[in-house]
Amino acid sequence: MKYRVPPRGVSLILGFASALALIGCGSGVVPASIGSGSSGSSTGSTGSSTGSSGSSTGSSGTTTPNTVALAGMIQGGQKPIVGASVSMYAAGTTGYGTGAVSILNGSTSVVTDAKGSFSISSYTCPSATSQVYLIATGGDAGSGENSRIVLMSALGNCGSIESSSTVNMNEVATVVSVYALSQFMTPGSTAVGTSATNVTGLVNAFQTAANLVDFYAGTLRSTTLAANGTIPQSTINTLANIVAACVNTTGNTTACSSLFSAATPQGGSAPGDTLAATLDIALNPGNSVSALYNLIPSNSPFHPSLAGAPNDWTISVEYTGGGLNYGQLLAIDGEGNVWVPNAIDPGTISEFSPTGAALSGTTGFRGGGLSYPQALAIDTTGNVWAANEGNSTVSEHTSGGTPLSGSGFTVPGPTKPFALALDAAGNVFTANGNNTVTKLNSSGTLKATIVNGGLDYPYAVAIDSSQSLWVANYGVSNSVSRFSNTGTPVSTTASTGGGISGAVGVAVDAHSNVWVANFNSSSVSQLNSAGTPLSGTGFATSADVSAVAIDGSNTVWAANTDGSISHLASNGTAISPATGYVSAGATGEVGIAIDPSGNVWTTDNYVNSIFEYVGAASPAVVPLQQAVKNKQLGQRP
Repeated sequence: MKYRVPPRGVSLILGFASALALIGCGSGVVPASIGSGSSGSSTGSTGSSTGSSGSSTGSSGTTTPNTVALAGMIQGGQKPIVGASVSMYAAGTTGYGTGAVSILNGSTSVVTDAKGSFSISSYTCPSATSQVYLIATGGDAGSGENSRIVLMSALGNCGSIESSSTVNMNEVATVVSVYALSQFMTPGSTAVGTSATNVTGLVNAFQTAANLVDFYAGTLRSTTLAANGTIPQSTINTLANIVAACVNTTGNTTACSSLFSAATPQGGSAPGDTLAATLDIALNPGNSVSALYNLIPSNSPFHPSLAGAPNDWTISVEYTGGGLNYGQLLAIDGEGNVWVPNAIDPGTISEFSPTGAALSGTTGFRGGGLSYPQALAIDTTGNVWAANEGNSTVSEHTSGGTPLSGSGFTVPGPTKPFALALDAAGNVFTANGNNTVTKLNSSGTLKATIVNGGLDYPYAVAIDSSQSLWVANYGVSNSVSRFSNTGTPVSTTASTGGGISGAVGVAVDAHSNVWVANFNSSSVSQLNSAGTPLSGTGFATSADVSAVAIDGSNTVWAANTDGSISHLASNGTAISPATGYVSAGATGEVGIAIDPSGNVWTTDNYVNSIFEYVGAASPAVVPLQQAVKNKQLGQRP
C-alpha cells in the first residue's frame, strides 16, 4: 500500500465502494520605532551539528554580565557599511512584537569604522537563555549616507554567543532572521517579543534562523544543521539581492522607493526602511512577486539566485529521513516537534525536532499495533496516538517513541479508523470507514460506539471548544455530522451545502465555525456552529484539498493535492495567490499543521519528505488538545 486513495491521495483511483487507503530581565532602552522587519539571503556554507527542540526563558531572569568583547562587521552586499549604528537587544516575553530591551552596557549602540567593523565591549544577559539579536541602522555602503538601511542578525541564546568569533551582518542574515521571527515582530518597530506562554515558540524561531544561516560567517548553510534539510538558497539569495539594491545607495533613490512600493501590503502603509520592507515581504509572500524580482540589480552580490520570478516569496525547507515512508496526517507536540505517521505495515512513526532534525532514527518508531497509521493526535502529556486503518486499532506511544498500547487498543469491528481527535478530558475519537465513530478513554478502553447522525463514510473528526464532535463524511452525501461529546447526534441528518464535495478533513476555528477540506473540489467549505453553510459553493483553493488547519490568527491553511498550500482569511477571502504557495520539491501534500513559531508543516508522501514554510502562519497552540482544552482554537498561545 502506498498513497491513501481517496482522500489523502492526489487522485481518486478507486470508486467509493472500494475507496480504501492503499497506503496508507534585564533593563535597558526599548528598541526605537524604526520600521518593521523582514529577512535576507546569502551564499552557502556547510553546517555540521544536529538540531534540537527548544524551550527556554526569555528576557526575564537573573542577569548575567558578559564583559568579553563581541566583534562584527556590517556589510551591504559584499561592501562594508561605514558609520552604521549597531544595537544589541534581548527579545521580550510580555507580548508579541514588544518588550525587547537593549543589553549593551554604557551605551545604546556602537558605530562601525571605516572597514564596517564594530566592537561591543560589554553587554549583560537578562538570563543565559534570553534570545538576543543585533540591529544595524544607517551608514554608508559606498554611495553615501543611507538612513534607510536597517539590518538584523538573530543570534539566539545570550549565554551561547561565541564572543571569540566575529558576527557578519548583511542582507542574507537579515532575510533569514526576519522570516524566522516575522510572527514575533510588529511593523513600525525593531522589537522582537512573544507572550509569556509562548517562549518555546520564540526560542524555536531563533533556532530556525540558525538552522539556515551561519550568522558568524554571514552565509547560508549548504544544508540544515542535521544535514537532512534542503535550504532554498536561490530564493533567499534573490531576496537578499532585492534588499541590497536599496542598501547600496543613498536611500533617496529609485531603488529604495521601488522596493518600498512593491513591498507595501495591500491596504497597508509603505515601509520606510529595508527591515520593514523585508518584514512586509515575509508576511505577504504572494504580493508583487514580479515587481520585486525586477528590482534585482545587474551586479547582484549573492549567488546562486533565481533565474526568473518565483510563484511566491515563501521560504520553504524540505526535510527527509527519520523513517519517512508514505507520511500521512502529521501533528505538532508541545515542544514544537513534528510527528508523522507512515502508512506502511507494520506501521511506523517519524519524529522531527522544531528544526527538522530526525529524532526517530532511520526507520521510525515501531510497535504498539501500528498498521497503516493514517493520522496522529498528541495529548497534553506528550503521548502520541495513531489511528491504524490496517488492523482497526489505535496505538499510543510515549514522547520518546516507546509503545504503550501492546498490539493496539481495539476499535470493535472492521472499522478501519482513518483519523482521530482528542477532547479536553483525553478521550480519543476515531472516524471509521464502517459509518461509526469510536470513543476510547485515555487508557484506550472503549466508552462508546457512535452511530447515526448522517454518518456516511466518516473520514475525519474534530473537537470544538464545547467538546462537541464534527465528522467529515466522504460518502455520497458530501456532508458533516455533529454529535455531543457523549455521542448523541445533534440532528438525524448531517449538514450539507457550502460546496462540500468529498469531505476528507475538518477543523474548528476561534468562532466555532467548521472548515472542511474538499478532496473532490478545489475548495474548502465553511459551516457555522449550527452547521449552516457559509461558503456558497466553496472558497477556492489552488487544487483539491487533502487537509485543513487553523492558525493563531484564525486564518485557514489547506494542503493541496498538486503540492501547493492555500491560505485564506476567516471569511474565505484568498490570501495566497490563485496558485497557492509552492515549495520547489513538493508534489502532493497530504497533511498540514502549524507550530508555535508560526511555521507551516506539510507531509508529501510521493517524495517521502516533509516541508516547512518558515514563519508563514501565526503561531498556534500545540498540541491541538491543549487548544481544545483551553478554548484557544484559532488563537495564539
